Amino acid sequence: MASRINWRLKRAKPVFDEIYLPFRADQAQREASRCLKCGEHSVCEWTCPLHNHIPQWIELVKAGNIDAAVELSHQTNTLPEITGRVCPQDRLCEGACTIRDEHGAVTIGNIERYISDQALAKGWRPDLSHVTKVDKRVAIIGAGPAGLACADVLTRNGVGVTVYDRHPEIGGLLTFGIPSFKLDKSLLARRREIFSAMGIHFELNCEVGKDVSLDSLLEQYDAVFVGVGTYRSMKAGLPMKMRRAFMTRCRSSLPTLNR
Repeated sequence: MASRINWRLKRAKPVFDEIYLPFRADQAQREASRCLKCGEHSVCEWTCPLHNHIPQWIELVKAGNIDAAVELSHQTNTLPEITGRVCPQDRLCEGACTIRDEHGAVTIGNIERYISDQALAKGWRPDLSHVTKVDKRVAIIGAGPAGLACADVLTRNGVGVTVYDRHPEIGGLLTFGIPSFKLDKSLLARRREIFSAMGIHFELNCEVGKDVSLDSLLEQYDAVFVGVGTYRSMKAGLPMKMRRAFMTRCRSSLPTLNR
């Protein structure tokens, strides 16, 4: 019995695959066909914080036009392959779906994931050939979702961008807070390659205030965007001392546990 246990422990997986399987083409088109396309600006679009053009790119998936769908998806979303996996669709776009109560909501997140995964796997990359460079430079502190979105939008408008982060990889809590069985870390590595090819420069393992001063950034750049995230502990305010101590440390431990 002991030898069997040891055998299993030696072969334990250090990381886990994502637990939700992606759509096949036929599944994506079948699910897309369930969308009623309620109007030019559907409720699902307005309940989405990004106001993604959801009915429009679902219609493109139904037609099998993934190239057009991914272009449309990226008009409003910097990381659609991420939001398709970890965004709380059940209380946002899918929660507002017209057919939810009677037939179950269209699984918008799965379709969004399918669009990006298919397009990126086939080599789709943002086309910046039409972008005119402007004589402006911006420093971004924090390579989490907010910082990456800011860098993406600025670069698409011709602004030179440098992103500073104290961690060795981009993504913030996407990389160091969400376990790999929900979000494969290779997605962020691929995004870093895409961003770098777009001209975004990353200064990683660089802590502002320690390795470089904020004053020096203000002197070097035309603007500084601060998107440092929520890494500091938050007190739970519970009456029991042990519970309060546990909750206070819980959020701070997530990045360490998922590295």
